[in-house]
Amino acid sequence: MATRKCHILVLAYIIVSLSQEIVRADNFYKEAILIGGYSDRDQWVGKKDDELKNSIGFEYYKKFSDEYGDFLTLDLQMRTAYDCSQNSSDAFEVEFHNAWLEYKLGLGKSIRLGHFDPAFGLEPVLDTHGTLLQTLASKNIGFKKDWGLAYKGLFGNYDYQLAAQLGSGMEISREDGSFLLTGRISTPQPKDTQLGLSFLYGQILASSQSWTIPAPELVSDESIRKKRIGVDFQCQLGLLDFKAEIAAGDNDGTTVAGGLAEFGYTVPELQNLRLKMQTLYWSNDWDQKNTRDLTLSPIVEYKINTETTISLGYFHDIYSSSDQDKMIILQFYYFGL
Repeated sequence: MATRKCHILVLAYIIVSLSQEIVRADNFYKEAILIGGYSDRDQWVGKKDDELKNSIGFEYYKKFSDEYGDFLTLDLQMRTAYDCSQNSSDAFEVEFHNAWLEYKLGLGKSIRLGHFDPAFGLEPVLDTHGTLLQTLASKNIGFKKDWGLAYKGLFGNYDYQLAAQLGSGMEISREDGSFLLTGRISTPQPKDTQLGLSFLYGQILASSQSWTIPAPELVSDESIRKKRIGVDFQCQLGLLDFKAEIAAGDNDGTTVAGGLAEFGYTVPELQNLRLKMQTLYWSNDWDQKNTRDLTLSPIVEYKINTETTISLGYFHDIYSSSDQDKMIILQFYYFGL
């Protein structure tokens, strides 16, 4: 307990110091999430899985330039969150999300250092930081971001990314030889239609919590050998936008696989209203039916203004590796200067 209090005090000092330096900047964004709902299994809930909890935070995004143009980008994104599933004395946490520096080497080429998305699937090209719908990353890899080094480049008409990371997720830690190597090659991102092919290989650590401070508890002292291949796709279908990804491989020799499909529709007469539908399937043992998850998730999003969004979502676990569950979630999300 004393160590935990020490961590929180040190972090509070760091946050105050950072805020004093950057709060006047035009690219200092404030963030707040208020979330709550009801599920059959847990009754009243104050979070959506481990990705979204009641929290406040900020993002500081800065590009550094010289007479030749931009050459360095900094992104620091942090939250202080309350995890209602923990004891009250252990419920407050600090999460580092984006925490990286990227140096531009030339046209389409850059090197990145810090905490960022592994180069696999839809997660590196989507912003799911404050959205109810997530990608396969947490079920597939075990986390959305990791600490390490990445390179982006061009291969003919294709973009590619390579990343070498610790395999620990939110915490800066390396146990039992953990590491994570990922790679993704895709058609250019600005296009309306984009296709990506991804690879993953590593020894991954599994944590019981998704926070950075205090140090999360490991599920096991032993890392998990993971191998993956994945395909992702995005396109416009008339008034609908469509996203999909599939991934398959093994965890320590056990076959795993899954995929998602998501449609989005902006109501023409009311541009602030957006409707989404996602189907997500994942199995941690392809040969055992009781290890599969299949969730249907209709979502309604309404933008009150450019900074504030209210989302209402219904999540129906048709198959669940734990207990079958139905959940309704309401979220208020603020992100602005």
